[in-house]
Amino acid sequence: MKDVRFYLEYPNKQENHKATRKNLGNHGGNVIAVFYQNDFIKEKDMYYDCLMGLLFKRNSPVVGSSVPQSYLSEKCKRISEQQAREIHPALFERLDN
Repeated sequence: MKDVRFYLEYPNKQENHKATRKNLGNHGGNVIAVFYQNDFIKEKDMYYDCLMGLLFKRNSPVVGSSVPQSYLSEKCKRISEQQAREIHPALFERLDN
């Protein structure tokens, strides 16, 4: 998918750092789809428009939002579109329409 990056959410910084691209570890089951063309700075942090899970449960319903770069760095790991499709099908129901 062009111009979209996918990030897998983790419950905390420690779980994020334990995980690798091959072994995704103990993740939350939700993916954030980040649109990098739509960004803005607020309180010294870069924010991006995104689609993300509404609840902290696997394959959660999806809402539009914005996410700070600091959150992506601390609690998320970038993954491929294929991995994202497998982990969070509800996200792609929204993206593909």
